[in-house]
Amino acid sequence: QRKINELGVKNIELIQMDLLEVPLLNKKFDIIECSGVLHHMKDTIEGLRSLLKVLNTNGFMQLGLYSEKARKTIQIAREYIKHRQIKANEENLREFRMSILNGDLKELESLALQPLFYTMSGIEDLCFHTQEHQFNLENIQQMIESNKLNFHGFILRQNIKSIYKKYFPEDKTQTNIQNWAIFEEKHPKTFAGMYQFWVSKSK
Repeated sequence: QRKINELGVKNIELIQMDLLEVPLLNKKFDIIECSGVLHHMKDTIEGLRSLLKVLNTNGFMQLGLYSEKARKTIQIAREYIKHRQIKANEENLREFRMSILNGDLKELESLALQPLFYTMSGIEDLCFHTQEHQFNLENIQQMIESNKLNFHGFILRQNIKSIYKKYFPEDKTQTNIQNWAIFEEKHPKTFAGMYQFWVSKSK
């Protein structure tokens, strides 16, 4: 709230509530940003549809979802943790992290390149989160089509967009998801953060 006041933004109302209860506000929004939330819900689609109920017909929504390809190493770590039934307490988190830093878990050494790796809360969120779904671009395409949405493109660094342009110069708007699936196969870390993209309702 203080930061909002410093920016001089007025008429901002901060509300904390369950995402599935958002339609109870009886309000419509022109812009909705939902990054890093839906993939931690029990039912991602249910969460998405709850947000769509409050999105104006002419509004836009930014979504952020984890890429299973980009998070392959994290998935290996999760399977390792699950198989050994490692609990997320401070002692275990430190021991798990040191096993990677000491080179005992070679297949997980790339995790040490991530900033989250170096804090207790970060490594817990990265590898020990109790509920997480991961997606591929086919899933994204199906989600968009089944909910009758328009896809407006991924939020990516300009150098990635420039490389994509060399592969697919005919895709002027860079919104062909099938092309991006081919691109991700060649460059698996493209969506290392998340699939960040904009959608709107089909009219």
